[in-house]
Amino acid sequence: MHQHAKSSLGCALFFYSLFLALTTRFVLVIKVSTNKCRVLGRENNHRGRNAVKNLGFFSKKNAGVGLDLGSEWLKMVKIRPGKGDMVLESMARCPWQPGDLDSSSATAKKINGLWSELQLKEQVVVSSMAGHAVIVKRVVFEAESAKAIGDTVMKDARQYIPFDINDVFLDYQVLGPGQKDKSYDVLLVASKKKVVQNLSDVISQSGLSLSVIDVDSFALCNSFEHNYPEFQEKPVYLLDIGGAQSVFCIYHNGQPSFLREVSFGGRAVTESLASILNIKRLDAERIKLSGKEDLGDKDLRSISDAVNKIFKNWCDELRRLIGFYHSSSSNVTPAESLYLSGGGALLGGLRDVFQKELNLEVHYHNPFRKIHVDNNTFQKEYLDEIGPQMVVPFGLALRAI
Repeated sequence: MHQHAKSSLGCALFFYSLFLALTTRFVLVIKVSTNKCRVLGRENNHRGRNAVKNLGFFSKKNAGVGLDLGSEWLKMVKIRPGKGDMVLESMARCPWQPGDLDSSSATAKKINGLWSELQLKEQVVVSSMAGHAVIVKRVVFEAESAKAIGDTVMKDARQYIPFDINDVFLDYQVLGPGQKDKSYDVLLVASKKKVVQNLSDVISQSGLSLSVIDVDSFALCNSFEHNYPEFQEKPVYLLDIGGAQSVFCIYHNGQPSFLREVSFGGRAVTESLASILNIKRLDAERIKLSGKEDLGDKDLRSISDAVNKIFKNWCDELRRLIGFYHSSSSNVTPAESLYLSGGGALLGGLRDVFQKELNLEVHYHNPFRKIHVDNNTFQKEYLDEIGPQMVVPFGLALRAI
């Protein structure tokens, strides 16, 4: 947990402890066919579908398995330490089908199916939470010393948490001294107990067990930290675009200077396609992912206009967040680059619109950039294509090493 105070999280309901670890890794932790899942890493006849890897700067020799329950896809990544570098061992992703998320038993069955496809020996995984059930805020607290900051945080935290303080697990990490004397820059994290319990139950029903519950935004930062060490001192914008929501981070000096959950995602494009073409959502999702459909010029123009409008609205929201950060912070340097991840990052035309509208260098976040990948098992072209979607599960797998 944090270095300056004992954890305040009494997680008696579980056989693990809940805490935040942010010394060099950011994480909220609990210790403890279209219908066919597409897997890669065990059998060569699956070559080119999916992949997983391991990073090598950790001292422990155990493998790490990250499990990401996204709003559109279920994803799993396994990595292990190798000689000097982490090694990508196996990876799988599987789209949620109607009914998969209707009950915990249906969700657990899907998870177990993906785990079985990968033929993993490991039954312990790291998973994560996101959305309104998790609050992450950077706050300045005043205290006589770093050792005394714990009491101050626990006493004053309720004013920053929009939930009943008795209904959440609460923890923090001291990031450094504040600008004023006897002040400290603190990353405050709160998660609803009910959501933690529900996630724990689903994983248990699947036949697996949790070693850690992380936060999507921290997994995003951990993946970037490992794969892009050249950005340890210069600022960069990170955006992970999910189906229903996204995570925006301003990353600087090896830590998140600014984190926000934003209420846009790839689902908006699906709904727009369904409306324009008057088709079912599943058919619209297929068109969005494949881009291969016999459409007339009129429909193509309508779709292009609608999707570009959605992308520009996203740019407006990002400009607002960046402006807010710079207006509320002093002596900050604007970033010159934006790294995209998540399934929504793969949407056609998105990168070009972002580069033009935001006047930034826009790149895809590659979670396999600084790990060893067996080219006989994993096709580079496919890893390049799917990489942005596997950033969060890769960051989660790092937590287990």
